[in-house]
Amino acid sequence: MKINSINNPDQGGYLNRLFTIKAYAALLIGKLLLTFTRLVGRGGTTLPGRIALMINPDFVRVLSRQIKVGSIIVTGTNGKTTTSALLSSILKEAGLTCIHNQAGSNMSWGVASAFVEEAKLNGRIPVDYAIMEVDEGAFPAVTAALQPLGIVVTNIFRDQLDRYGEIDYIQKAISTGLNIQPDKGFQVINADDPSLAALGHASGISRLTFGLDLDLADDNLHNTGRDLKTCPLCRQELAYEKIYYAHLGHYYCPNCNFKHPRADVRLTNYSCNDDNFTILNVTHQKGSIKMTSSLSGRYNLYNILAAATCSLGLGIPENTIASAISKAGPSFGRMERFTYQDKSITMALIKNPVGANEVIRTLLNRREKFSLLVAINDKIADGKDVSWLWDVDFEQLPARKEQISSLTASGLRAWDMAVRFKYAGFEQDMIKISCSTEEALITAIEKTPQAGSLFILPSYTAMLEIRSHLNKMGLGKPYWEA
Repeated sequence: MKINSINNPDQGGYLNRLFTIKAYAALLIGKLLLTFTRLVGRGGTTLPGRIALMINPDFVRVLSRQIKVGSIIVTGTNGKTTTSALLSSILKEAGLTCIHNQAGSNMSWGVASAFVEEAKLNGRIPVDYAIMEVDEGAFPAVTAALQPLGIVVTNIFRDQLDRYGEIDYIQKAISTGLNIQPDKGFQVINADDPSLAALGHASGISRLTFGLDLDLADDNLHNTGRDLKTCPLCRQELAYEKIYYAHLGHYYCPNCNFKHPRADVRLTNYSCNDDNFTILNVTHQKGSIKMTSSLSGRYNLYNILAAATCSLGLGIPENTIASAISKAGPSFGRMERFTYQDKSITMALIKNPVGANEVIRTLLNRREKFSLLVAINDKIADGKDVSWLWDVDFEQLPARKEQISSLTASGLRAWDMAVRFKYAGFEQDMIKISCSTEEALITAIEKTPQAGSLFILPSYTAMLEIRSHLNKMGLGKPYWEA
């Protein structure tokens, strides 16, 4: 099903009427700040946008009206960065131009910074689409500013308890943002998430759903990350015919009529080949797509589906979608891979129980020996409350301790992480502690056997620190270029 585009009206004379002196001043000062921050080795993903919005709070609204086809917002707890990167890659493969906040700064000022970077000095933004990853809390305000053509919602999980509390707050924020979207737009929703399936939508909005349709073996994770246990409508306990992870699956309420809707786009089969590529068969309303992907982890199946569903709704050809997915690598910090002195380094961001459990699930599929570094900070961008670490299934790892060459806890909350390891079942003398992420990285690499693997599981700001250290070692690009 193809979604009709929302054409932005009267683009030719747009700047003459709406691109005000304040907007132009915001753009120029933002450009200067962007240049300065890049020169001093900082990302420039927040400060230019913050200042631009201080000068002109309508900065994003004014510039976004120039997007030729429209804006697409990707929101949800997990998977925003990967899904938006995949979607941007698909559109570029189709020969379309995009503005994308690829560095992952997803608050309102991150969106503004992306527009600062993309805009010409005369204020023009000659692109077809804006693909914006947006934080759930910022979602209503950014939706009001962008008036998006499309919205993709990946999932709702418990995240950053000091900001959001439980998932009811996140669900309310997402519902508010969806209701702000203008008529004739479209929404792409994860049908396997009951908290999303329960959300209504206006009659003028088209909705496409995606989900898994697989029979998967239970791999004995404790599933402590299951954040939703009751029906969103009547609050009775949900039952499941299939459960894929956390509360995602094929559910039904024994007390009322609420149940899993048959998804419009479904993953009906997948397997891995000898090159560790995943082969996927995706079924949709008009046919099926066979594609391959280098992205590992069950959660990435959902990210691929979300991007493919949105692309199908935009009328992108199946072969273009498959080609772009096959070429796409991990987004920065999301199962991102490096090689150093014949050693493999994989970095996987963790920020809540569900995401961390899925990374552990991926680790448990390994058969060779590996080193493990977990780096946890508690800065504002990470969430000040780190109690979520106790809902992560770290207890699954000691059973494989013969495979673990070294175990390091690092970051501002290194000692908290070390205590968590101890209670998970690791002997105290096995746990190395270093609050310095640079020191911890160097030690962990040294402890990794030649031709072996190091897995780094960092919180968000710890991930940025470690990537900076890796960049200094000649590995990868700065995160704003990744």
